[in-house]
Amino acid sequence: MKYLEPELISLPFDQYQRYRLVAEVLDRLRPSEQALEILEVGGYPGVGKRFFPKDEFFIVDLFAEGKPDELVASALDLPFPDSSFPVVISVDLLEHLLPEQRERAISEMARVSSELILLSAPFQYSLARQAEKLVFEFIKDWLGWEHKYLKEHLEIPTPKLVETESELVKLGFDTQILPNGNLERWLIMMLGYYYFEGLGDALELRQKLTQFYNQHFFWRDISEPAYRHLIVASRSWLKEKPQALEDLISKIPRALEPDYQRFQLWLEFFRHGEIRRFEEKISQLEQALKSQQEEIAHLRAYISELEDFHQKVKSSLPYRLYQAIFKRKK
Repeated sequence: MKYLEPELISLPFDQYQRYRLVAEVLDRLRPSEQALEILEVGGYPGVGKRFFPKDEFFIVDLFAEGKPDELVASALDLPFPDSSFPVVISVDLLEHLLPEQRERAISEMARVSSELILLSAPFQYSLARQAEKLVFEFIKDWLGWEHKYLKEHLEIPTPKLVETESELVKLGFDTQILPNGNLERWLIMMLGYYYFEGLGDALELRQKLTQFYNQHFFWRDISEPAYRHLIVASRSWLKEKPQALEDLISKIPRALEPDYQRFQLWLEFFRHGEIRRFEEKISQLEQALKSQQEEIAHLRAYISELEDFHQKVKSSLPYRLYQAIFKRKK
């Protein structure tokens, strides 16, 4: 399959699952097999392009590098005429905007889209925020740095799914919502991903785990409870193809909400590695201390030998003559 190429399944699982779902939806809704002009709002550094090789793909982002298919611009003021693109996508951008900016960003996406908006984000869900907090604190403890984007998720109130969908409906779109990223597996994989990052010799193993997960778990991650959701907003394609997404919808299991205590257990499981790392560090320090103590003992023995030699010199006949002749002259 086209989404199982090594270049794609080697992507971090969190990127792979969000972009592949967007691509799978578009595959089912696009008219025939025609190429489309797609605009991604907030798409830097361009991971999404890899999933749409036959389409004309453009990026708008404040951090874009100004390449021919990129434009440095704000999501709040898209520099395009109305209905410039049949498809506009936004993947995990909305939650990084301030709450008062989101309505404007959605309005701008709707203005430049002639047909379809695919908007993906972690929406307001207390258990997802708790999972993010666990991952954020684990990364800080384990690797010694703060994850920029998780920190923003925790500091900025996340968007509400119902309000976001309602805004798109008011702007003239039909909508369908799909879950993206089973929450418990998201937590396990995030902890594992950054756990392996702290083990320099385990990055190859992390890569293999990522490839295996992307290859075998994508369909299972279209499930509730989900870390994020994808809003499919269409002016006419959903009406024209009412069954187009049925196979995706049918994959959604109705699972019970996960137990927060089980989340904590996963965190403790990975923290065992942190304990092992500290124990190894202590062992290294103890070995270094032992070496230093041995060096100190050696130096003390050497000083003692020098002192003994000094005493022998002072009691020798040449030294006494030196003392008697030269010291007396002074």
